[in-house]
Amino acid sequence: MSGIAGRTNYSDWNKKANSLLSSHDREEEADIQAAKAALGHGKYANSKDEATEKAKAAQIAKVKKQLDGYKKREVGVVQILTDIFSKKDECKSTSETVRITSHEIDAGKRVLTLADTSGPGNIVLTEDLSNLQSHMPPNTNLSPKSYPNDSENAAPEYNPNGGTINGLVKLSLSNLKDCTVSIKCKVITGLLEVSHCENVTVKICKSTTVVTVQADLCQNLNIEFHDAPSGKGIHPKGFTTMFWGEDKDDRIFHAGVEGLSVKTIRDGFVDLETVADFKKDGAKKVGNATAEEVQFVTSVLDGELVTERVLRQGSQTGTTVAGAVGGDAGSGSRAMTQREMKEVAKRKEEIHKALDDKLGGIKIVDKEGNEVQPVSVADKSVDEKNDDDDEIEEVYAGMTKSEIEAVVQDCEAQKTKGNASFLAGEYAQAILLYTLTLDHAAELPDASDAGGSKKQLFPRHVVLSNRSASFLKLGHHDKALKDATEAESLEPTYVKGVFRKGLALHAMGRYQEAITSLAAALKIEPKNKQIKQALQFAEVRMQQEMRKRMDR
Repeated sequence: MSGIAGRTNYSDWNKKANSLLSSHDREEEADIQAAKAALGHGKYANSKDEATEKAKAAQIAKVKKQLDGYKKREVGVVQILTDIFSKKDECKSTSETVRITSHEIDAGKRVLTLADTSGPGNIVLTEDLSNLQSHMPPNTNLSPKSYPNDSENAAPEYNPNGGTINGLVKLSLSNLKDCTVSIKCKVITGLLEVSHCENVTVKICKSTTVVTVQADLCQNLNIEFHDAPSGKGIHPKGFTTMFWGEDKDDRIFHAGVEGLSVKTIRDGFVDLETVADFKKDGAKKVGNATAEEVQFVTSVLDGELVTERVLRQGSQTGTTVAGAVGGDAGSGSRAMTQREMKEVAKRKEEIHKALDDKLGGIKIVDKEGNEVQPVSVADKSVDEKNDDDDEIEEVYAGMTKSEIEAVVQDCEAQKTKGNASFLAGEYAQAILLYTLTLDHAAELPDASDAGGSKKQLFPRHVVLSNRSASFLKLGHHDKALKDATEAESLEPTYVKGVFRKGLALHAMGRYQEAITSLAAALKIEPKNKQIKQALQFAEVRMQQEMRKRMDR
């Protein structure tokens, strides 16, 4: 490019270069926006269903933010002690005793975890730990109302300034070997968690308040209750009114534990004793769930320690208790065995019978005054139960209704966590959670019905479609295609599965097949703007590809 007297005109050259760069940037931005539109990344909803999904997503993101805050605060109160025994004696020929006091606990730490320690040795959680204080925030909502001429108005004023509670909030033992742990301090939640321990004895002493134990994946675990109180057996003045095992909520949950020994010891003598082993107790692999995942519970029944299989999981570790008879197997529900579920059903029948007896002397008349025979609540319940049982026997052979409900509930919980991870941009975590969901769903008896002739007990096609979207985000287009294809085979009318199949094919450069899938998705939802844009984009790419081939 020439300028004055044959010199290069750099100013003009710079202008033209900037113009070309700007043009290129605009074209690139247009391609990016088109790709985002094809993948459904627009800011505004293109359909009513998408608007609903966006509202749900916003709510899930809000809840996740709150949960992350809770998790951060929880981590702030956890004290982890490792390698508790000294390493002076490398041969470990002598047994060492280490006493844990409040001096070993950092300020503000109230959840204690003992981990990664090998014996031989003894660990004593001293009564001094019961002096640890946690401040309870004030709650003005607890202020009682007063009414005119009420005798309770003379009662002392409630001071909602909060208060303090003493002891550890929770205690966990993880990866301990060849040692004894004596617990003598107060545990506020009454929960002890034990995992991945080998040749460990846990002594729960009379001064502690451990009510529920959750043990997982341990070998040769001994749990001893030495005059230990029940959760409901502590008198306000401090003495024991009930011993562990005398209340129905005193329980030991265990999964994947080999060689579990449980003893209750009173006044130095063994009162009750039992052994359990997940293999000997009949735990078997079901679907993709291993035998180690089967949950058992050991408790005192009719004066004997008995081990039973848990059929309905409670919330968290199955340790929460619901006050309502026959509560749903959801948040706040109580983990139940087959025996307990039969007892609940029996109580329901008794309640229905009592209602029928009460209504027996009441006449029911219609508008014309004619007497109408009342329908028996108990008979109606039995009829409905028989109808349900017939359907269950037809569709769900091999599993009881309660077992199916427990699996479906767990799958739904995992799927919700996966959705939250996806919305947070944690696509690898979302894939893991979706995979766990599908693995658990494989336990259901309809999982082998590949043809989809029966209604799914859990919507696998939704999870597969969601996992496909996660794979797309990470660029694993072949895996995304596989999941979307399987989702379409399970539910051909599920538009998201068909749509994501088209997106995966498009990302792999298989534009003709992508157009076919996207056209099928548009046929399901003709007014969906996302699908229309993606189809147009695929057609453009197909034309560009054909021109390139012709130019060659």
